[in-house]
Amino acid sequence: MSATLPSAAQREVGAAFLGDLLAWLNRRFARDGMTIDADTPLFAARLIDSLRILELIAFTERALGVRIPDSAIRMDNFATPRRIAEVFAAGSRDDQEEDPDADA
Repeated sequence: MSATLPSAAQREVGAAFLGDLLAWLNRRFARDGMTIDADTPLFAARLIDSLRILELIAFTERALGVRIPDSAIRMDNFATPRRIAEVFAAGSRDDQEEDPDADA
């Protein structure tokens, strides 16, 4: 079975989302003197916990205009900002549903 590569448009969306995500994470969760980058381990660095993940999911859904199904809410999908962008922005949209309220 071969993996499907993201299209150029998906990569652009992923890159734009990653930039927005990093800016948001640094405003919301970075400690003094720290910069969260694409490969910062969010849980291992204790930047994200069981409450903050809810904020992160809500931000991701709003930013991308999708609803993330419960089955996709796993620590490995939110391990780093890069992983979040790969899974939810630049990756396959099969695990996501369009949010009918995104344009409301």
